[in-house]
Amino acid sequence: MHIALTIWALLAAWKWADWGRWKEFLPTIYYMVSMNLLYQYIAHNIYHLWHHERNIPSELITDNLYSFIVFPCTIMLFLSNFPVRKAAILGHFMKWIITYSLLEWIGKENGFMTYHHGWSWTWSLLFNCMMFPMLRLHHVRPLYAIGISPIVIFILLLIFYF
Repeated sequence: MHIALTIWALLAAWKWADWGRWKEFLPTIYYMVSMNLLYQYIAHNIYHLWHHERNIPSELITDNLYSFIVFPCTIMLFLSNFPVRKAAILGHFMKWIITYSLLEWIGKENGFMTYHHGWSWTWSLLFNCMMFPMLRLHHVRPLYAIGISPIVIFILLLIFYF
């Protein structure tokens, strides 16, 4: 499933992302990748809340596929197709939240993802409801997103680590 998602992300981004604007999206790509790498640093072999299973060929490679291919492709697709009309914005957020949550649910049900220490699919859904608006916020007001991120991280640490 991890390889299939990576290939799908590459093909979808190749077909539907606006690659002429990639430099515009690069800071948000760095933001998403750095937040994921921060989680990997905190969680690696110590305290995973979620864990990719059936890694091909290793956990490190699987995590890097998501960090350096799937997530950048997500940003390219999400931001380059972000609607101009205010009436369409909620639908765009919902499309991405549902897509990410549904793919995670399929992965969980088929043994490609496990949850630990109180995390659940519901928490992932709530996280996605926060993540996509934060990605958009980072794109339009990066300092706000960077300022809010430590607060979100602190709250998650309080809930799940302490």
